[in-house]
Parts: sequence; structure tokens; C-alpha cells
Amino acid sequence: MPDSEHCRYHPDRPAVARCQKYGYGYCSECLDTDPHCSDPEIYCKFRTQCLVYFRYKEAQRAKARQAQQGG
Repeated sequence: MPDSEHCRYHPDRPAVARCQKYGYGYCSECLDTDPHCSDPEIYCKFRTQCLVYFRYKEAQRAKARQAQQGG
């Protein structure tokens, strides 16, 4: 099982959020700059309470709005 105490992409940083399905940890930079859900299209029983997925969907909506506005 992955180390949920440290960031998945930055092992030297502490995790501030954790994927409950896979046990991956994420640092605040990963959640703020480019949140990434490991399986956004596959069923996850934790999805309704998942901070990682919530931030991922917010980022996707922001990109879609930006594309609609032409920039």
C-alpha cells in the first residue's frame, strides 16, 4: 500500500489529503495547482466525500469555462 503520510508526487512533503480508495497522499501544492484523481470515471464509494476528486472536478470546470470564453 502506498505511503499516505507523504505526497504521491513529492515524497519529501507531508500529505494534506488522501485518496481513500488507493491510499495515495497529496500535498497542498498538488491539490492547488493540478489536482489529479486516479480514476475519475470509475466507481468509487468514497467519491462523495473525496477532497481530491472535488478539487479535480473544480479544475475541470474552470478549464471548460476558460475554453468557452476563448482564452
